[in-house]
Amino acid sequence: METTTAQPKTIKIAGELTHDPDVCRFHVGTDQPLAEGWTLIFNSAAEGKGSPLVDALFGIAGIAHVMVEESTVTIGKDTPAGWPQLAPDIAKAIRTACANGAPPISALVIEGLQSQPMDGVEEIIRELFEKKINPALESHGGYVRLVKIAGHDVHVEMGGGCQGCSSAKATMQHGVENAIRRLAPQVRKVIDATDHASGDKPFFK
Repeated sequence: METTTAQPKTIKIAGELTHDPDVCRFHVGTDQPLAEGWTLIFNSAAEGKGSPLVDALFGIAGIAHVMVEESTVTIGKDTPAGWPQLAPDIAKAIRTACANGAPPISALVIEGLQSQPMDGVEEIIRELFEKKINPALESHGGYVRLVKIAGHDVHVEMGGGCQGCSSAKATMQHGVENAIRRLAPQVRKVIDATDHASGDKPFFK
């Protein structure tokens, strides 16, 4: 009787350009999330604590930072090389990391973040909003405020011209969230509590 060897399942990866030409998202079609429950930002391979995915991606010349959230990998580059040139190596790195049998993100990364206290994070975020984020949003007639901190999750709300603004999502993800994570990497999720549907004076119509 003829036998066949099961072939490994092909991992589908879809690229998505962002408003920033140096940042691209890669949506990975895996059965299990790459980083379940946490949004993780890495600025070097060392920060991955032996994570196969992080090691593989930083092994590509020109990769500046990596963010992993559920099954999406957002990559920033510091090279003039375009995404069409980098994408094949990135896709290969992701597939290799997901197919080697080990978790793509080391458990040490999550354990390290969970062990960091949240004491002082509220003060850090309020100062960040007051001195950096809100002065930048004033030109759009908008602002952002801290609603609450629950465990390792931070809830924020946008108001003024940012409420209902078509660029609010990008502002939250690439401006507010990244700024918070640079100062407080132990934050698990930054949750947008804004009711954008009720914004009556959005900056962008």
